[in-house]
Amino acid sequence: MELSLNEYQRRAMTTCMESCDNHAYMLMGLVGEVGELFSKLAKAIRKEKIAMNNNDFDLQNLTDQEKHDLMSELGDLQWFIAGIAFSMGKDLQEIGDENLAKLASRKERGVIDGDGDNR
Repeated sequence: MELSLNEYQRRAMTTCMESCDNHAYMLMGLVGEVGELFSKLAKAIRKEKIAMNNNDFDLQNLTDQEKHDLMSELGDLQWFIAGIAFSMGKDLQEIGDENLAKLASRKERGVIDGDGDNR
C-alpha cells in the first residue's frame, strides 16, 4: 500500500514531543538536518567518493551504508517539513497540491525559469 503525504505526516507527528510542536523548533531542526546532509556530502567529496558530473552528484563510489545514511538524512528533512506544516495547521497534501498548481502555472506561462516568487 502506498503511503499518502497526509498519512505520513499524521504518523510522523505521533513521534513529535510536545516541547517540539512549535515553529521555532521545527525550523531550526530543518536547518540542522540540511547541514547534516551537506556535511555528509562534503566529507564524501573530500574523500573523493563523490564527484560532480554535469551538475549532478556521482554516487557510484559510495558504499551501500553511505548511501543509506544520505537517505536517512533526507528522511529527517521530510519529518521536519511535515512538522513545520503541522505546526502551522497545514497538511502536506494541501501544500503539495498548491505547489504543483503554482509550478504548472509558471510552466504554462513560460516563467518556470524566471526570478521572484510571484511570477
